Amino acid sequence: MTMTKASRGRLRRALPRKLSRGWERAVFAAPQSGADDEPREQVLEGPGAGDEVDEARVAAAIEALLDAAEAAAADGLTKQTIVVDDRRRLTYDARHGHLKTKTLDAATARKVMGGKERLFRPDRSAAFLRAIGIMNADGTISTRHARKYKQISHLAELCRPTWERVAKRRELTDEAPLRVLDLACGNAYLSFVIAEALRLAEVPLRLHGVDVRDDLIARARGRAAEIGLEGLSFARATIAAAYAAAETRDALGGPPDIIVALHACDTATDEALELAIRSGAPAILCVPCCQHELAGQLAAVDASAPPPGNPAIPALLGHGLLRGAYADALTDAIRCELLTACGYQVDVVEFVGSEHTAKNLLIRAHRRRRGAVDPAAWELAAVADACARMGVSPSLLRRLEGAPRGA
Repeated sequence: MTMTKASRGRLRRALPRKLSRGWERAVFAAPQSGADDEPREQVLEGPGAGDEVDEARVAAAIEALLDAAEAAAADGLTKQTIVVDDRRRLTYDARHGHLKTKTLDAATARKVMGGKERLFRPDRSAAFLRAIGIMNADGTISTRHARKYKQISHLAELCRPTWERVAKRRELTDEAPLRVLDLACGNAYLSFVIAEALRLAEVPLRLHGVDVRDDLIARARGRAAEIGLEGLSFARATIAAAYAAAETRDALGGPPDIIVALHACDTATDEALELAIRSGAPAILCVPCCQHELAGQLAAVDASAPPPGNPAIPALLGHGLLRGAYADALTDAIRCELLTACGYQVDVVEFVGSEHTAKNLLIRAHRRRRGAVDPAAWELAAVADACARMGVSPSLLRRLEGAPRGA
């Protein structure tokens, strides 16, 4: 449709007054007929908002905004929003041209948060929520993203005891911040959740993420810049090379307090856990991903005549679906046993309901004693014996029983 002359006139009169100090962005969207519709929209970045915005630049930007709004309306993008700042939006329907001001007050924020107080409030974590795809460009959180929004708030709260425990061991300052190493960081999802939570808690942080994919590292760097989080760095590296790399040492400024591994695929999780254990990391946060290794090993066990002492009933080994679920649980259980055997206090919590994803376990581990790592003190024999009776040889056990990589 074409924006009417009257609509354009109303906007021309109202916008200079309401946008005199600039704005962040304008979003032109097509009306959606259903909640599952894929949104069609255009985003026009504004001149920025604040007292120091140049008046002449704002005036020119308003003219460009009016032209863009009219062109968008002609293309069917009639639902138009101007995000002034994190708390204020101007909305109008180009078919009618009636401008409304919407303010994100306490009541509105609570409604957006689903009626509950959440860590990542839309009025103080907007840049973060937009960067990870939860908040739309127009400042709203759609129904399709509401579940994910709740999940990340819950995940941050589950991670909180870990950094609070580190803070009790040593004082965290700008000169000696909390140091976090994210191995096989991928999209660095957990890194950004931790970083934003620590920003809100005013805890100084240095976080370094590594991954072997250049595109993911570039994306993580871009998101960090978009959010404006300080103390974050990302580099291309393997898990094995990450800890010893000069770039890692320079980025963190010291050994990591927390080593993170979120959805490192299959035995990459074991590689990350081995590095954390051998380096004596005070704390570990691990969300395991696909567990294929033991499923293949269990498939080779004769269900009708399992090894003596094998606790598995034949049906667990003989039926593929049951064997797969058994392998998943067994893999993570052995990881927990090995962490305990190497001197860590371990607990396992569910951070996402199993109806959403099967990859929903967070393993939290804290080293019991300080000091140098002594592999001779690791109590691996009992775990190795149990694995032998079950007919499995997990990667993490083999790694811990062998010599350190590069030794």
